[in-house]
This record gives sequence, C-alpha cells and structure tokens, in this order.
Amino acid sequence: MRQKPMVFTERMSANVSLIGHLFSSTSLALSLPNLYTTVSLTTHKGTKDTWKISSTERLSYQSIDCYLKHLSYVKSSMGFDGGFFVQSNNSFPMGIGLSSSSSSYSALTACAVRAIHSIRGERLLTSHDELAMLSAEGKYSSRHSFYSPWSITQDKSATGASFGAYDDLSHVALVVCSSKKRISIDQIIKLVDNNPMSSQYHDNVRKRVLSAQNHIQNKDWKGLFECVWDDFSELHALFHSSKPSFSFQSDATRHVLQQVKRWWDIYNDGPILVMGLGYVIHLLFRPDQQTMKDRMLETLEYFHCIHGTEAKSEVASHT
Repeated sequence: MRQKPMVFTERMSANVSLIGHLFSSTSLALSLPNLYTTVSLTTHKGTKDTWKISSTERLSYQSIDCYLKHLSYVKSSMGFDGGFFVQSNNSFPMGIGLSSSSSSYSALTACAVRAIHSIRGERLLTSHDELAMLSAEGKYSSRHSFYSPWSITQDKSATGASFGAYDDLSHVALVVCSSKKRISIDQIIKLVDNNPMSSQYHDNVRKRVLSAQNHIQNKDWKGLFECVWDDFSELHALFHSSKPSFSFQSDATRHVLQQVKRWWDIYNDGPILVMGLGYVIHLLFRPDQQTMKDRMLETLEYFHCIHGTEAKSEVASHT
C-alpha cells in the first residue's frame, strides 16, 4: 500500500531592526506579527528537495538554490535523508525591505525540524534557542523571528526581551516608491564589509543597542528616536561610500524623512523612524499616539501602507 504524503506547515513573523539591521552581529529588533511567512513541506518517496512554484512568490533561481541548500543543511545536521516538496508564501510583498528572508528561513528551519521529528515518531527535541542558531546558519538575521516582542542579538547569542509599555507599539511600513531592490542581501553584505568605515559602524551599533535599551526602559522616546535615526543614517552613509556605491534613497524617501524630522522639530514628539535595506520607511507609534498616526498617514506621501502590528488600544477601539 502506497504511503500517504505527510504535510507539515510552520509560520514565522518578520521583524524590523531598529539598531544593527540584517547583517550586523549585534542588533535590536521588534517582531511584526501581522507580517509572516508560511512554509509547507510535503514528503515524497525520493531524497531530493523540490521547490513548488507559488502563485504569490517569484524567487530567483539563486534564491531558491540557497533556500534548498539550507534545508539540506538542516536535514544533514539531523541525519535525515528524505525529500520534501517545498512551498513558501508571504503575507507581505517581497523585495522591498521587509525582511522576508528572515521570516522565510526561520519558518523553513522550524518546519523542517518539526517534520523530521514527527516522521521519526519523536517528540520535538530541539530547543527554541537551538532552532534560532540552526536557522542563523542559513540567514543570520532569521534568529530574530524566534523571539518576541523584542529580540536582541550579540555575536552568537540571541535573546527575547520585554519592555512593558513599549511592547505595545503600532508599526506601519510606508512603501514610498514602486522600485524593488536590485541588489541582493549577499551583495550588500560583501560591499559593506569591504567598506573601510564598516568596523566603526559595527562598534557604534554595539553602543547603540545598549543605549536604545536604556531609552526604552526609561521611556525616553526622544532619546530612542535619535539613537535609531543616527544608526540608519550611518548605515546609509556606508551604502553611499561603498565601491561601487548603491542607495535606497530617492526624492520620495528623502521627502518623507524631512517631513517626519520636521514634525519632531515642531512638536518635540513623533514616531520612531527606521529605513533599512529597501525603499520602505518604517514608523513606530506609541499607543497614545493614535491621533498623531492618523494625521501623519493623511499628510505623508507614499504608494501604500503596510501594517506590521497594531497596538492593543487600536484593536480595542476598532471593535
């Protein structure tokens, strides 16, 4: 009798790095539960893993190859030689700077480990932290997806964190232009690592992660804004000074940055602003800034807005 295929599914959230960003060994990130990747693995008789084309995902052959290589690594580390059909879907657009690789690699890792244990009839033996480290072998930043609401990474360690009132922030990602990244994460990492200014940035990141935690714990919102602003400003300066140089800045992004900075100058308050590896500007609002959030989204210029999370007070007010 032919054995029926087994299907396994896991879902993991994306995140936004306030300090450090995707390639840094030290970083501070916030989980975005509304933005997630769902990975499905289906068993078959062979040993080869096969990518199943999704109606929503259009990955390059290189990206698919790297993804399947990571699955092969996970299987090898667990002494498993069976094959899977692999399918991955995001709840948000790819290639615009929303850490889709982080959530996809973490979902693949979690799904593969659970599948292998289940096929063997074992209970899940791999710890949460071990899963994060295993996932990091494929994509370093994917460690963040295993922790919430906050995650802090330093060298080879990763931990979850909670900061009371600042756990309940409202996140929006403003897509300010229709362009997609024309440079891969691996290319970005290589160019930045070869930049002579890179070591200074990494030193500053270590200091800023500590400073940002202090600002959050002390409810120093303005201090946190300035810390995050300084970090992404220095990061983008690295992009501009690399050889060859590259940029995610445009007239549209600069206009939004100027508007938000002017808001802070006028009101001495505003959202935390982050711009990472793409043409997306992230804004974080406190629960008491709902009116401000509504006003800013009415006045800022962007193509569309993606909500990564909502503060509990917003959810309550909508019910």
